[in-house]
Amino acid sequence: MTIRVILADDEPLIIKGLRKLIQWEQLGMEIVAQAYDGQELLEVIGTHSPDIVISDISMPFLTGIDIIKEINSRHLAVKVIFISAYQEFSYARDAVAFGAVDYLVKPVVKQQLEDVLLKAASLIKEESEKSRSKIDLQRFERAKQTEETQERFIRLTDGSLSTGTEAYRQLIAQLQGPLFTIGLIELDRIDAHSDRWPGQQQRLIAFAIENILNEIVAGTGRGQVFMKNSLHVVLIEHADPDEPMQIAYEIKEKIGSFLKLNVSIGLSKPVATGAELAQAYVQAGQALQLKYFVGLNRVIPSEAHSAKISVESELYSLQVEIIRGLTNHAWDDVKSGLTPLLKAIRSATTGNVSLAVSTCFSTILFIVQEIKKSGVQLPDWGFDIHGLQSLLGEYETFDEMERGIYHIVEELYQRIDDKSGNKEKLVLTKIKQYIEENYSEEISLESVSAIAFMNPYYFSSFFKKHTDQNFKQYVTEIRMKQAVSLLSQTDLMVYEIAEKVGYNNARHFSDMFKKHYGKLPMEFKQALRK
Repeated sequence: MTIRVILADDEPLIIKGLRKLIQWEQLGMEIVAQAYDGQELLEVIGTHSPDIVISDISMPFLTGIDIIKEINSRHLAVKVIFISAYQEFSYARDAVAFGAVDYLVKPVVKQQLEDVLLKAASLIKEESEKSRSKIDLQRFERAKQTEETQERFIRLTDGSLSTGTEAYRQLIAQLQGPLFTIGLIELDRIDAHSDRWPGQQQRLIAFAIENILNEIVAGTGRGQVFMKNSLHVVLIEHADPDEPMQIAYEIKEKIGSFLKLNVSIGLSKPVATGAELAQAYVQAGQALQLKYFVGLNRVIPSEAHSAKISVESELYSLQVEIIRGLTNHAWDDVKSGLTPLLKAIRSATTGNVSLAVSTCFSTILFIVQEIKKSGVQLPDWGFDIHGLQSLLGEYETFDEMERGIYHIVEELYQRIDDKSGNKEKLVLTKIKQYIEENYSEEISLESVSAIAFMNPYYFSSFFKKHTDQNFKQYVTEIRMKQAVSLLSQTDLMVYEIAEKVGYNNARHFSDMFKKHYGKLPMEFKQALRK
């Protein structure tokens, strides 16, 4: 650091001589100004902010004593060295009492001046180090206090800060209210690799976001700002119920404008006491999770979500429709089932990301397995079914996952080649689907063979070849399985069950049932109950 020096004397020759007397640069000093009277000296001190002033003690307009008194009154960190005539010796001693570093008698001797300057430089360095230490200590204490406060806010929103403690009372005393709303701010992913930014870059972004939050919230007395679980948290204090939403939009817009980044913000409902802040934090987290379903770069208020109704039967029927479309090589049928299927999954899982992912995973897995069960080959199937759930979990929104699922199903569709050896298996799958959907109606060899575009004799041989059962046995087995399901799950009478599984004669149904299971229908039902 270069020490800045001002020279002052009403005799220009004295100033000229001081300039040439020593090598200022070698001492780490620079002469930044000079003055020829006390008033001018005071002005250049204000203009140039020197570290050292070397001045004649007896100056026109303002004396050295006047100058040093003014320096003290302004609390300026300036070291003053006076030069004086021999007869002004006692006057100079008074100046030293007011804080001058030393005085030199004219004519000034080079070695004496260098010694005094080195003394002044030593004092400057010592005071600078003390000042830095004091500043560092103050900064450390402020950081420690901030850290302790943030730790208390974290515990308060965890519900782990007891209301009976002094820490709780001190924290609540900082809050103005009357209402409090929690906001959670999360940076939206910019690209597939932005979650793997270098640590330094992530810290810089977090610091920049924190500065914006402090400027908008803490710096304006509108609340508190802290970090929790790698998320920025704002505790908004307000009276107007609409204010949290306004502040959240201001935060989102400033981060977008200044940092060119998108964030999602989840807001809790307002609460009136510190004890309710833990629940408010949970609400804000639940609201933030909704970004997966409603989209990124939004302010999402907490909402009351109604209990989800079961959609298992709806999902199953839509899955069957998709499987039918795939095996029949009918892409329009696949799409007509896929769109409502994904809509139903979104509706049933909103607010629960992991449930949405696992449900979509189970759906695709079921479709692939059922197609394989039908005997359809999937040559060169390049999709890793074991890594499917991880793949689905990488999508940041449900919309992204939906597009990914469309791509997966379309790829599956394209790999089913109805011109290859799969053709007969596709026909067989179509026939089985028809039987399973129409077993309660009258089904004959002739009616089903017409669907397969075969004559009955060839169809009978075709069916036996691919199932190891004749057609009539297969239909009977399907009907018996459905009868067992109705017996075990309903209170229908035997004749009602007979009608539902395709028998007009209840006695004939009972005989067929006993032939299959060794018991009459009612005996079978009683055995199940026991």
